[in-house]
Amino acid sequence: MPLPNHDTTDNPIRCGVIGNPIKHSQSPIIHQNFAKQFELKLDYQKYLLTQEKLRSFIEDFFEQGGRGLNVTLPFKKEVIAICKNISKESKFCQSVNTLYLNEKNKICGDTTDGKGLLEDLKSKLFEIKDKQILIVGAGGATTSILYALLQAGAIITLHNRTQSKIENIQKNFSDMNNNINIYSEHPPQVFDGIITATSQFNSELLKPLLQNTHANTFIYDLNYKERADETLSFFKDNGIKRCSDGYGMLFAQAAKSFEIWHGVLPKMTYDLK
Repeated sequence: MPLPNHDTTDNPIRCGVIGNPIKHSQSPIIHQNFAKQFELKLDYQKYLLTQEKLRSFIEDFFEQGGRGLNVTLPFKKEVIAICKNISKESKFCQSVNTLYLNEKNKICGDTTDGKGLLEDLKSKLFEIKDKQILIVGAGGATTSILYALLQAGAIITLHNRTQSKIENIQKNFSDMNNNINIYSEHPPQVFDGIITATSQFNSELLKPLLQNTHANTFIYDLNYKERADETLSFFKDNGIKRCSDGYGMLFAQAAKSFEIWHGVLPKMTYDLK
């Protein structure tokens, strides 16, 4: 259905995604599929940027009539300095993946990563409230989802090779309910869910975690498709049946960005044509 009060001229709405690397991004086709649901003319492009060109590109993009930008690695924290205002969630997470203009034409930032994760977990019938969740990794992917998980009532434990990074995260989120613990092998704790937020498979990091699972533990890798295969296969080979990659989160966070820019939430569709 067409959007109400939408300009139906031949001028497409300009949006895009910035990052480095950016060739692998599926955001353009995802957003084009969303746009078709509302008969929306959308020009959504991928933009490969360097740190030096980041500010000038973003400012020029919006000055020239751009509607919105998605932000991927490695710029989710760097763009905060360019924003005039960011959401409370972005402040806690120190992460922005969606840029837009407010009513005063000021560049603003928000993060939809955590919201996208919750939406995907809900679709997979995994309830978060009061659940013991272990997150493996302490990088930007972890911090981008923490606020949403804590707000949803999860009890979080963090595990990372460098413990100082976990301690920094604890400090940054201390103004929340602070349901963040540090992982310890002994005595072993059993978790309802394990979220792997590392960039690549690490068997030495994951092997000890088998003692922290039960028959119904839910394994979720923030990576998707082939990048998640080794991690999910590892747990499946060791008897864990409930496993998922982050492909659904990719679509859900994109849908939340789409809603920020266009005022409507698209239906989930995973058919990339």
